[in-house]
Amino acid sequence: MNAVAAFDTKKLGVEQAFDVETIVSQSATVKGVLTSPYMERHVSHPPHTDFPKTLQVIFYDSTARKESILTANFGRLDEGNNDIYLRDSVVFISLTTAQRLDCKDLRWDSKSAQFITDRFCRLATPTDTLYGQGFRANQDFSRTEFVHVYGTFAPPDSTFSLE
Repeated sequence: MNAVAAFDTKKLGVEQAFDVETIVSQSATVKGVLTSPYMERHVSHPPHTDFPKTLQVIFYDSTARKESILTANFGRLDEGNNDIYLRDSVVFISLTTAQRLDCKDLRWDSKSAQFITDRFCRLATPTDTLYGQGFRANQDFSRTEFVHVYGTFAPPDSTFSLE
């Protein structure tokens, strides 16, 4: 009885779900589909939802084509401000811009509509690989910015010159 009572105390205010699939839509248009083998929703203050056993989100454009894929070993949604924190083997692949971001952690800031990390990350494109400490990108990765960057890259315009 004591073991059951102790378990109930630890899990008080926690909702659990297995084999989760959540469809995120806006104005009746599917924007993304999140899948995870396990989810915990903590209703206590501050309310948040954890995905402690991996998650994958597939994002879609307005024509329902796959736009990007995001995976991580852990994710947390802060329900108060809709910010998302991802950690452990975070990979974001943009199918529209052919970019792949690998990092240890990544935040989605809903106010600025940007992905942000202050940690080491790697951004690969078909022609370049950049490494950096600190990174920002808009939702579709059409605009990316490193704080401290190193690596080689081709200038986007062939008329670019250092003279």
